Amino acid sequence: MLVYRIEKQKYKDTFPPMGSLLHPARWHNEGTWVVYTAENIALAKLEDLANSTILPKNRYLRTIQLEENAPVYVLKEEYLPDNWNRFPIPAANSTIIKRIIKEGKYVAASVPSVQSPRERNYLLFPGHKDFSRYVSSLSVEKIDYDRRLKPS
Repeated sequence: MLVYRIEKQKYKDTFPPMGSLLHPARWHNEGTWVVYTAENIALAKLEDLANSTILPKNRYLRTIQLEENAPVYVLKEEYLPDNWNRFPIPAANSTIIKRIIKEGKYVAASVPSVQSPRERNYLLFPGHKDFSRYVSSLSVEKIDYDRRLKPS
C-alpha cells in the first residue's frame, strides 16, 4: 500500500522525520516518534492545509511503501472518545497511540482523519524493531497548491 506525506523543503531529505519528538500533535505527545501519513495525496494536502494559515509553499510529496503484510492497528472511530476530533486535543488520543506503540506489535496505526473521517491517515512508528522491513520511502517530488485554496 502506498501512503503519502507532505513535507517542508528543509526536511525532504530526512526519512523517517523526527519532528514528533519535539512537537505534540493530535495522536502523540512530545517525545513519541510518529510519522503522519495519509492514504491519498489529496488527503495529505488537506491535512497540510489544515495546519497552515497561508497557502503552503516549497512543499514536497513523499511517497511511502507500507508493505501489504505490515502489522497495522486499525483504530475505529467507535472506539475513540466522543471528542477525539476536537480542539483542544483530548489527552486520550495520545494515550491510545502510546499504548499501541508500547505493545510493540504494530509498525503503524490507521486512524480516521479529522478533515475527512471516512478517509484514513496512517501513523508510522519508526521505533518499531521491524520498521525498515515494512516501510520504505519510494520518492520525493516537489508539489504545488492551487492558489484558489487559500488567499495568500
